[in-house]
Amino acid sequence: MAPPSSESFTESPKLSERPIPPPQRSCTPMNDRPRDRQRRLRTLAAGTGALLLASLAFAQPAAAQDVVHTSDFEDGTVGAWAPRGPVTLAVEDGALLTTGRSADWHGPSFDLTGLVAPGGLYEIALKVRFADDSAGELLTATVQREDAAGTSYDSVVYQAPASTEWTELSGQYSIASPADALTFYVESPTVDASYLIDDFTVTELTPPGVEHDIPSLKDVLADDFRIGAAVDPRDLTGPSGELLGKHFNQITAENHMKPDAIQPTEGTFTFDAADELVDYAEANGMEVYGHTFLWHTSQVPEWWFQYPAGHPKAGEPLGDSDEDRQIMTDRLEAHIGALAEHYGDRIWAWDVVNEVISDNNAEVYRHSRWYEIFDGPDYVYEAFRIAREQFDAVGATDVKLYINDYGTENPGKRDNLYNLVEDMLAAGVPVDGVGHQTHINLNTSIDQVEQTLDKFAGLGVLQSVTELDIAIGAPGEGVEFPELEARLVEQGHYYRDLFAMYREHADQLESVTVWGLHDGRSWLRSETRPLEAPLLFGDDLRSKWAYWGIVDPTRLPEVPDTETPEFARVQVPLADAAPAIDGEREAAWDEANTVATDVVIEGDESGAKADVSLMWDEGALYALFEVTDPQLDESSVNPWEQDSVELFLSPGNAREGGYGDADGQYRVSFTNAVSLGGNGPDSGELTSAAAVTDTGYRVEVALTLAEGQGVVGAEHGLELQVNDGTDGARTGVRTWYDPTGLSWNTNANWGIAELVEEVDEGDGGGKLPTTGLGLTVAFAGAAVLALAGAATLVTVRRRRAAAWGE
Repeated sequence: MAPPSSESFTESPKLSERPIPPPQRSCTPMNDRPRDRQRRLRTLAAGTGALLLASLAFAQPAAAQDVVHTSDFEDGTVGAWAPRGPVTLAVEDGALLTTGRSADWHGPSFDLTGLVAPGGLYEIALKVRFADDSAGELLTATVQREDAAGTSYDSVVYQAPASTEWTELSGQYSIASPADALTFYVESPTVDASYLIDDFTVTELTPPGVEHDIPSLKDVLADDFRIGAAVDPRDLTGPSGELLGKHFNQITAENHMKPDAIQPTEGTFTFDAADELVDYAEANGMEVYGHTFLWHTSQVPEWWFQYPAGHPKAGEPLGDSDEDRQIMTDRLEAHIGALAEHYGDRIWAWDVVNEVISDNNAEVYRHSRWYEIFDGPDYVYEAFRIAREQFDAVGATDVKLYINDYGTENPGKRDNLYNLVEDMLAAGVPVDGVGHQTHINLNTSIDQVEQTLDKFAGLGVLQSVTELDIAIGAPGEGVEFPELEARLVEQGHYYRDLFAMYREHADQLESVTVWGLHDGRSWLRSETRPLEAPLLFGDDLRSKWAYWGIVDPTRLPEVPDTETPEFARVQVPLADAAPAIDGEREAAWDEANTVATDVVIEGDESGAKADVSLMWDEGALYALFEVTDPQLDESSVNPWEQDSVELFLSPGNAREGGYGDADGQYRVSFTNAVSLGGNGPDSGELTSAAAVTDTGYRVEVALTLAEGQGVVGAEHGLELQVNDGTDGARTGVRTWYDPTGLSWNTNANWGIAELVEEVDEGDGGGKLPTTGLGLTVAFAGAAVLALAGAATLVTVRRRRAAAWGE
C-alpha cells in the first residue's frame, strides 16, 4: 500500500530557481484526538526477504548509472591523491594512510573537478578507519568548492563515528552551476589522529523526482504558522531544492550555524555555508531560524573551555574562578557579537542556549562545562543579556531570542524549563521564546505535547516547534521488520492528530520545523536503524502517509489491525534475604533469575555486555549487573557516554506512551556515578554500589518499590541496558529486550518483570517474544566472579509519591 500519486492534482508549484539534490548519508560498520488510547506496539518478526521488500516498499532511492572514478590503492601508489596541509600520504596494506596531521583540516584530498557535472547527482563512498595507534572518534568528508562567488565547503558526511575498525561512509553530492575547482577531502577534529581510507568511489546516480502536483505544505498551513525544515547547502538545489522550495517557507541550518561551524578556532569566523542558506532563503521568500549560540556537545570546539593563547595556562582546561568566567563571558560577547553584526535582522530568531535542562529531573540543570565553569546556571542568564545587547547595538531590535530544549513534553523536564524561564522573566532577562525540539515517537502522548504549549502560553512567551521528527521505532540492522508499511500508516495518523492539535493552537505557535528534508537526511537514520523513517517525505523525495496526514487526512487508510504483541517476560523471584548493596556478589544472589543484554543497539558483538540477576522483596527490586568490558572509560562529560548500566522501570506496566508519572531511568557508572531520568526518580529511592572486576565491573542496585508494588503477581515494565564508552564517546549499547534504542524516550517497547515467589522450573526468564532477536533469558547459576578493586556506595533519596502503584 503506497500513498496516493500526484496525478490527481493539478496545482502548479512555485519551484526554487536554484535546484540541488538530496544528500543521503550513511556510516556503516563493515563487520480521534484518539492518541490517548493505549497504543499497541507492532510485533517484529524474522525473515530476510521481508526486510528487503519492506525497505523497497517505501523508499526508492536514486539508481546507480555509472561509476566515474575508483581509487583502491592496489597498485601501491597514492595516485591522484594529494596532501591537504603538511601531512604525509603513503599506501599501507592496500589503503591510503595519512600521518603527520596537526590541525583538524589536514588530511588527504582528491580533485573532483571535471568528474562532477552541474545538475548531476553523485554518490561518494569510501571506507575509513583510524590507525591502530590513534585515538580519533569522528571523521568528516567534505568538498571544497571554488566558483565565482568564492570558496564554499559542502559536507558529504559530517562527523561520522569511526574507530580502528573499517567503516563505510557514503553521501550524495551535486552542484547547481559550474565550479572552478572541486576538492574532496577527509578531516578529523582529533588534530593528531592518523587514519586510512580505501575503496573510494564516485558514482553518478539517476536523481529521484519531486511530485509537482500535490498540495504545498506552506499553502495548506498558511493561515496557521510557518513550516520549516532543517537543511544545509546541499539541500538548496536540484530535486532537494525543488522539494524545499515547494513545501517550506522557513529554514534552520542543521549544522552550519553551530559554534564549531561559525568559529572553529578562536577569532576565526567562517560564514560561507551559513551565508548560502540565508541568501537562498531571502531569494525564495523564506524566513531563517538561527541555531545556535551556546550548546554543550562536541560541536562546541574545545578551545571555548581552555585558557587562551598568551595565558600562562594556555590550552589547559578553564576552572571556575571569576577570571575564568570572564574569559567565557568575553568569548560569548565576541561570538554573538560577530553573528549579530554579520546577519543583523536577516535571521528573525536565534536559539541563544540549547539543551541546558538535565534529563535528571532532580538535577534540574545539565552539568555541562558551561555549568561547571560558572558553578551554576548563571551563564544562561548572561548569554541572553549579551545577545540582546549585541543585536540592539546593530539595530536588530526585533530579533527574537529563544531557549531551546528536547523532551519538553515530559512533565518533569517541562516543569524545570518552565521554572527557569519564569525566573529569567522575573529577573528581567530578555528571553522572548521557548523552542520545543519535539523529537518524539508513535507512543508519545499528544496530550502531553499540548499541555506543554498551554503551560508556556501562560508566561506570554513566543513558542516554536524547532526540530520535529516522529520515529517509527524501526529495529536495528539485520532485524526483520515486516510491519514497516503498517508503521508508516500509523505515523500518518499520528502526524494527522499532532498537526490538528498544532492548528488548534496556532495562536501560540510561530513556526513548526521538521528536522530534515526527507528520511534519507534524518539524524535518526544510522547503521543501527537503517529503516528509521521519521519525516514527511521518503528517501525518494516522494510524499509519505505522514505528509497526507497533514494535507488531506481523508486519504489515510485505516491502521492495519495487528495482534497485540507478546513482550519478553522475566520471572523475578522473591529474595530469601535482602542483599547488602556493597558491590559484592553474595550468597543471596544465588536464587536470583538472570537475563542477558543480547540485543545490539549500537556497535557490534564485541561491545560491553552484562548478565543481570534480578530478585525482589516487599520493599525493593534488586538487580546485579555483571558487566564484561575490558576497557573502562568515563572521560565524557555526558553520563550516557560513560561505561555504565541502566535500569528502566514502569511500575504497573502501564504503556501509555512516553513516560508515565512514576516511570524512571536509573543509570549507574562503573565508578558508581548515578544519573536519573524520566519521572520516577522524583518518587523513588535508589541505592547502588559498583566495583571493578577482572573482566569489567559490577553494579548492584536496590530500587524502592512503593506500597502494593512488591507483591506476588505484580507486573512492572522493565528494560536493562549497558553503555560502552571509549575515549569519551559511546561506542556500544546493548539491551535486554527493547530493539529500538528508544528506551530513554518511551516505555512502549520494554519487557515485563513478573514478581513471583519462585521461578517456574525451566522458565529461564519466561516467554520470549516473536521477534527473532534471540534474546537470552537463563536461570542463574551460583558462580561468583572474582572481585578486583574497592566498591563504592551511594544512596539517592527522593520524594515518594503517595499513589505510585496502580
